[in-house]
Amino acid sequence: MLNSQLFTGVWLRWQAITLGERFVCANIICIPIWWVLGLFEYLPFLLLGMVGAYEVWRYGKFRLTSPQLPVITLLVFGMYQLGRLLVLRVVYFQYGTINISDILILSFCPAIWLWYIQSNKIKIRLEVVAWACTISVLQIITFWLLLQFVIPETVFWPPKLRTVSGLLTGKGVGEANKNYYLLPFLARTLIEDFNRFSFFFIFPEFFAVFVGFISLVALEIKNRLQSSLLLVACVFLLFLSATRIVWVALPLVIGLRYVFIALSKRWGPQVVILLVAIASFITFSLPPATNAIFGKVTGSIEAVNSVRADSSEVRFEIYRQTWLGVLEDPFWGYMSKGEAISATKSSSVGSHSAILGSLLYRTGVFGTLMFAVFWVSLFLWLYATRAERPLIAFTMMSFYTLVAPTLALVYDMPISSLLLLLSIAIGQPPLKTQRKMRHA
Repeated sequence: MLNSQLFTGVWLRWQAITLGERFVCANIICIPIWWVLGLFEYLPFLLLGMVGAYEVWRYGKFRLTSPQLPVITLLVFGMYQLGRLLVLRVVYFQYGTINISDILILSFCPAIWLWYIQSNKIKIRLEVVAWACTISVLQIITFWLLLQFVIPETVFWPPKLRTVSGLLTGKGVGEANKNYYLLPFLARTLIEDFNRFSFFFIFPEFFAVFVGFISLVALEIKNRLQSSLLLVACVFLLFLSATRIVWVALPLVIGLRYVFIALSKRWGPQVVILLVAIASFITFSLPPATNAIFGKVTGSIEAVNSVRADSSEVRFEIYRQTWLGVLEDPFWGYMSKGEAISATKSSSVGSHSAILGSLLYRTGVFGTLMFAVFWVSLFLWLYATRAERPLIAFTMMSFYTLVAPTLALVYDMPISSLLLLLSIAIGQPPLKTQRKMRHA
């Protein structure tokens, strides 16, 4: 009954939600503004600064309790990277593409955010996040309609409109992804009259990750009509993103979600094991079924890769040379990306994979093991507190894990951590807090 007081018709009642929910809701709705400002690269730090300033003003300090294992391991991972960087610069006078600000934003900033969420038991109601995500999807679809029928794409392509931060810094076309508005991202069509879009984000791949997050939120909505409509809209937007790994990973995560639900029921484990046994027998014991299944899987992979065949060839070469680089220096890795594979600046050795490139190639086996300990400890903490949260936190971790082999942006994109942190914070606030907010 408390949640029924959140809305007046289709509108969210601002006075009925907590301050944290207002903060989250406002930032999701204001994604187009952050895009216009061109500040996505610094957004986690800026938002953390806002929260820190409020904490000091309201309480006289930044409220933190003793850090738990996920926070400690992520901080250790950040200190390991920072220490290597300082040794290379001070002792060996070597400079790479990774700098101190990258380490602070990609490792230390998420660690402090997670520390703050755990310390203050931050809970953001799913209904609030779902409403904000619905508004965001409507913004994107409206913008797409304008681009299709009103605004000519020559306004954006080739890149000539600078973001606000691009104007202030004066950076040129070499930094087009960060300092220019790119719509569409590439001047090519996947299917006639359909271009590849990044919309309010720097890369179409991260746009796909964002839409994947909204898809997983849609699955948690109890209103089936709203859930279905939001999911259908997300499928359409994922088509526009042309991000193949998300096309493959998201259905797998959705399937895993229903397996989790089945396992939570009395007869769930037995039914799942029985189905797996039957599927395994049919697949591996009956030759006609085996041939049909393997043929279908192979055909699906080839169909997905054929969407952008030239991109697939470049990626395979990137992965091959990256793996060779890892074998040359497996323990410590490199603090920079390698040479370019194609004319595209971003297509270089050590790119296009969070696991092979961002972790193994750039941090070595030692750094990768540290990050793995953090990832496992985070999952165990989520499992220990599973009664307080829906499945979105687990499905997002699964989603990030599945796309990580061929998508570096789940680690390298600063705002990617914000989506994971938000999924961790989604839950039901304590009843006492809800009662207070009813009288706000």
